[in-house]
Amino acid sequence: MILSLTPLPAPAFSQPEQGYGLGAQDIHIYCLDIRRFTADHYTDAERVMSSAERERAQKFVRGKESYIASRWLLRKVLARYSNLPPKMVEFLRTDKGKPYLPRSNIHFSLSHSGHWAMLAVANAELIGIDIEAVGTTRDLIGIAENYYHPHEFARLQTLPGVAQSDYFYRLWTLKEAFFKAMGTGISAGLEKISFDLADDNINAQIAAVLNEDGDEWQFHQWTLGSQNYCALACKSRYPLQVTWFDALCAPAFP
Repeated sequence: MILSLTPLPAPAFSQPEQGYGLGAQDIHIYCLDIRRFTADHYTDAERVMSSAERERAQKFVRGKESYIASRWLLRKVLARYSNLPPKMVEFLRTDKGKPYLPRSNIHFSLSHSGHWAMLAVANAELIGIDIEAVGTTRDLIGIAENYYHPHEFARLQTLPGVAQSDYFYRLWTLKEAFFKAMGTGISAGLEKISFDLADDNINAQIAAVLNEDGDEWQFHQWTLGSQNYCALACKSRYPLQVTWFDALCAPAFP
């Protein structure tokens, strides 16, 4: 039986209201199209980035623009929620390397790929977001055989062409989002979480070694055009209320 997947929805953008409060159920996702990032934005980014960030930006051979735009997005948005000037937003890292805001209940996850950058903001500590631009030169079957759960690989092999690529990237972004939420990164083992995407639902099976109950996790997915996949993972006992914003259409950031 060939797996049938319902097309993913595109995000519906909302107009930011006064105040940036987050309820227990709220997740705010800021979307940045880096193609629309202007010279003025880059100048502003230079102003708000730390000296370490500016130094790192100069070391990029490729992806410098994406890095700078992503740091701008991160600092500008989190400044709103932290009531701090963007330049004063401080980042620390857990022992696993996951960045966080000290002395704050605000948690976040950043991802960028292709010409998109995404930032998810929530009160939930374990939150992860991932966006992936489709890569036409990737050996999808080879990657899945080495890194996916055997059940996922078996299903992938039954699919033709575009359907196979769709399934691969749905799984990849879900796994990335989950391990980003955990703070471990994918080196923990992509096969340690497997997904069943049938019947328009996202059901997760998590290996016992991770000490996580799949029923406590919520997953959402979207597509930005036909070439970009986005997934959100969050551990929460509340039904999530996800709101999308276009970062460049939001009211003027500080």
